[in-house]
Amino acid sequence: MTKTLVVVVLMFMSCQLLNPIRRILWAVLPRRHLGCGSFYFYFTYLTSLVLAIDVSSHFFIYSVCNKRFKEKLLQKWRRIVSRASLSPAVGAVEEGPAAVNVIPGPQPRAREDAELPQPVVMPIEARM
Repeated sequence: MTKTLVVVVLMFMSCQLLNPIRRILWAVLPRRHLGCGSFYFYFTYLTSLVLAIDVSSHFFIYSVCNKRFKEKLLQKWRRIVSRASLSPAVGAVEEGPAAVNVIPGPQPRAREDAELPQPVVMPIEARM
């Protein structure tokens, strides 16, 4: 866990470092150097991209650095895959070693003597 935390914090610090630099440039540079096509214009987009990479990289950092997280993730994945392979769609035919032919059985019939609830019909005048 310690190694994972150190890597996440270092990644966060290195990616967040560009944001204060961007703000300092905004305060120092003349307004004519902040427009489209300037260094600052592209630096702003670079800063946003690096922040997005920082946020999205945490999953991969945990997967690589944290052995317990990786084991739990693999257990969940195996459970999902095994459920998907055990319950194919009705009537679906697969090819290969896990081929299963599902033949639908007789459908249960509704009891004819059972009373079904009747819908309530209100006159139009009563709805207003």
